[in-house]
Amino acid sequence: MNEQKNESMNWHVHVSKDFFPLWKEKMETFGGKEFKSLGNHFYSFSIDVTLTKEKIKETLFLRYCFPIQYMWPTKLAEKGFIEKCAQGVVDKFQGKKFLNVAVFPLDRKDQKLASNLRGRILQVAREKLSLSTSQKLLVEWTKHPNAQPPHTQTLIVAISDKCIWAGISSPLDAGSFFAGGRRYVGISNENIASRAASKFVEGSEILLLNGINIANAKKWLELGAAPGGITHELVSRNCEVWAIDKADLDKSLLKNPLVHFFQMDAREFKQKLIFDAIFCDMNGPSELSAIICAEKSQLLKKENILIHTLKVHSVAEFEKDFQKVKKIFTEKGCKLLFVHHLYNNKQEVTLFFKKI
Repeated sequence: MNEQKNESMNWHVHVSKDFFPLWKEKMETFGGKEFKSLGNHFYSFSIDVTLTKEKIKETLFLRYCFPIQYMWPTKLAEKGFIEKCAQGVVDKFQGKKFLNVAVFPLDRKDQKLASNLRGRILQVAREKLSLSTSQKLLVEWTKHPNAQPPHTQTLIVAISDKCIWAGISSPLDAGSFFAGGRRYVGISNENIASRAASKFVEGSEILLLNGINIANAKKWLELGAAPGGITHELVSRNCEVWAIDKADLDKSLLKNPLVHFFQMDAREFKQKLIFDAIFCDMNGPSELSAIICAEKSQLLKKENILIHTLKVHSVAEFEKDFQKVKKIFTEKGCKLLFVHHLYNNKQEVTLFFKKI
């Protein structure tokens, strides 16, 4: 295995190809250069300064990143690949402290190989580096990646048919608890399975990654609730939900005493209640949904969270629409915490606000 050590600050990143031009333009203002597509929405680039969390948040569309500290040419089908790679990676990170290992493939068909490689790297690391993390904890982090502390230093390895990239980062700095930024969410009720429910689960984990736990938010206002994926997810967490939508909510949810469904335009909802949190996933023009949602923020307790999906109807007009939406919420007393293009977002981004 021939090592190629990078002298400059090189990074491995996950950015949706739809938003890559906007992300690249922003990174270039920070000094980013030598952008290269690696396939499946993954890229590499170099930059002469440290890529801080603040800069990462400013670029808006970065799902995952880690510093490329070592890279090697590779052939995944080569006999003995797993053993050779595991031994090589651990040797190259002698003297480096890490508590966990994350391995992910650029192509999902290689997921089993990545899982096997992670297992072997952990074994070799224990033998050579005295990895201090208990086996019980490693098993828990494998089953539930979001159970690991956000600052856990992790050896991250990305694999493809052409190359292996490796570096050390934490879930917080990388941008996700899940290797590569890919978050798959299983939906327990197939009748109302929706991508919105996945966005809620992922969004709550992004908040947790940033030190905000919404587990105690038990009274929710949900705008754009149909068909009921998020409503189902919330009541499964024993939350009470005021669900608003012009379309029908799944009939099974209407029987749940925790669900209060109002089949109407959200502007017509006039009840003077106080909520712990708001989730808005309404369709339609971004400015209109922002105006409606921001107005409802007056029903939100101070210091609590509002999650809003900004539908991107034109990538070319995104920056203008984003600034307009941001201003609408700011004028209603909502502070933008950060923006994230979730793995379960498509032509949209998720905005996280705090009521002030």
